[in-house]
Amino acid sequence: MDALYLLIPTFLILLFLTPVIIQAKATFNIQSKSGVLAIFIFGIKIIYYMYEIKGKTIVLKNQKETKETELSIDNNDLIFVEFLVNQIKDKTRLKELFVFYNLGAGDAFLSAMLGGLVNIAVLTFFTTLKSKKPTASLGIYDTISYNKTLFEIALKTKISISLFDIAYSLFNSVILTWKAKAKQKHNI
Repeated sequence: MDALYLLIPTFLILLFLTPVIIQAKATFNIQSKSGVLAIFIFGIKIIYYMYEIKGKTIVLKNQKETKETELSIDNNDLIFVEFLVNQIKDKTRLKELFVFYNLGAGDAFLSAMLGGLVNIAVLTFFTTLKSKKPTASLGIYDTISYNKTLFEIALKTKISISLFDIAYSLFNSVILTWKAKAKQKHNI
């Protein structure tokens, strides 16, 4: 009975080191330069945005389309995102990655040739990825529209990362961003 208080730190340590399953789904339509981004943690929707690229800005709309946010591509906050992605990239474990696309060039022959070219490009990427992440499930699903002109692509991925790795990456990215901004300010 004297050691029951040790259950709380033990539970917190186990929670902190247990991997979190994150699932992301993204679509993009090249013709309209728009798409959807959704992120789920343990199957619960955390983020859902419709986005549209207009020049050098990205317009984000929430699911109910009640709020619009514009992000500038030249923004210094993208430095933080770049550092964060570089920090998290090696710490994540890729569970699955699926690519879905619908392609059409208006001509059946040209559509078939473009579909084959896209398949070769994606499969080459998958081969490189499989050599780095051998346990990942990878798949490609294509639809060729022979009479229409369109190109839509969607990605579905599932990754796993521990809360400790996320916290460490966030902390390290903040420090690297401060250093980069101080260096930029010093060079001006």
